[in-house]
Amino acid sequence: MPHLHLLIASGSSQRRLLESTVSALAGKGYSDVRRQEGGDWRSIVTENMSGGLFDEQSVVIVEDADKLGPMPGNLATLLTPPDSSVVILLVCKSDTPSLIPKDLIHLCGVSKASEPSPWSKERDETVVGEAKKNGAAIRREAVMLLKELYEDMGELASESAKLAKFCALAGRNEITTDDVGSFCLSDGSRSMLKLLDGICNGLHSESIQALDTMSRNAELLPLLSALHNRIRLALYIAAFPKEKTAFARALGARDYAARLAETAAGKYGREKLMRFVTGLIRINSNEKSGMGASWRDLNVLVIDLMSGLKK
Repeated sequence: MPHLHLLIASGSSQRRLLESTVSALAGKGYSDVRRQEGGDWRSIVTENMSGGLFDEQSVVIVEDADKLGPMPGNLATLLTPPDSSVVILLVCKSDTPSLIPKDLIHLCGVSKASEPSPWSKERDETVVGEAKKNGAAIRREAVMLLKELYEDMGELASESAKLAKFCALAGRNEITTDDVGSFCLSDGSRSMLKLLDGICNGLHSESIQALDTMSRNAELLPLLSALHNRIRLALYIAAFPKEKTAFARALGARDYAARLAETAAGKYGREKLMRFVTGLIRINSNEKSGMGASWRDLNVLVIDLMSGLKK
């Protein structure tokens, strides 16, 4: 009888979790490893009732197990505890719904990839370490931006190494935020980042230029959402500065966005930020109902926010 073991992870974390689990099982004598494509719950369970040709202990890997849906309860009698001669590894994404009914989960093994929190020092050390290993230093702002862009630790390390190599080829030994933007972002994403950061830093010409570029090539609603997320945090920080860390965590903002939001809070203050956030909500409502002047209204709102700042 088979034993079911769920592997819950995404991205490169999923691959690492699978490799470590298979390696651990190999150390216990599970020498026959095979993959099963497609099928349904009944076929996966009933076709793997025993080991391989010579009855050795077997591991069966089922990719994209999310697609199977919930396991039928009538298959419970076919499952066994972990010492079974056959272990079926069900590879799922981290956001998968429960495949196994709660009253049957005790019959199964469950492993989840453990990723450091977005604010952990381990993420910083990974970026700095990979850059240094490949011959480059990296500015603090670039570290924060990379952590903003890549949640998966494997991707974070890989992109950091690639950036260091890119800078080495360019004859430079330090990675900047401009390098991250050029190497890791599409044109549209670079323009959005330039606009968000430009507004937070009070950079008039850069912000208006980025907004003009986006008005010709991008959708308005996603931009409104991004602006709202960043400036709403700035508003909360301006109103309750002692709670800035709590607000950043509550809104899911990482180090880079939180630092820029704090900068915006100091530049504009609560009153101006409140008018801006309210204006964003109004433009969003008008856009969805076919009213207002869309991009023109946003231009006016940005200019109003930044008026009075030193250029």
